[in-house]
Amino acid sequence: MTDKEKKVTASEETTEKVEKAEEVVEEARSEKTKAESTQAKEEAPYESVIEGEAEVLETEDVRTEEKTWSMAAHLSALVALVPIVGWLGMIIGPLVIWLFKKDESPLIAENAKEALNFNITMFIGYITAVVLCVTIIGLIVGIPMLIALPIVHLVLIIIAAVKSNEGVAYKYPYTLKLFN
Repeated sequence: MTDKEKKVTASEETTEKVEKAEEVVEEARSEKTKAESTQAKEEAPYESVIEGEAEVLETEDVRTEEKTWSMAAHLSALVALVPIVGWLGMIIGPLVIWLFKKDESPLIAENAKEALNFNITMFIGYITAVVLCVTIIGLIVGIPMLIALPIVHLVLIIIAAVKSNEGVAYKYPYTLKLFN
């Protein structure tokens, strides 16, 4: 064999060894990534919450039943639209779901508690608007409040219901935290 052939053979062998080493390194990296991912899920299943944003609660493990009850906690406030029930219905719906389902799932408990806090805050807003409408000066503020509050209320309930159906705990913006 000539020197040129020896160099080509040595070069080919080196290339094969490098390719095998790269494969071993890639396998080790994927194993390490899987282990880190599993460890991260075990250590921190809940992400931090920013006001008005959604919190992911282990979406892979959330059952359909939990999603349904979470969504129902938000949509139960719409019971207030029934004339016989009235405004207190928007508090009673989330309260009943929270009382009966809070021990079954952290997702249901969190969504029901948030819906309850939000609807109590909205109830206070409605009462304030009605009281302002009674006063002459308050008519300027009270009537626009009575127009805007139901729109904002309905939009936020729909957003929260959609998010909870995706398996997340929605945090309403500007809500009194009466139940923690």
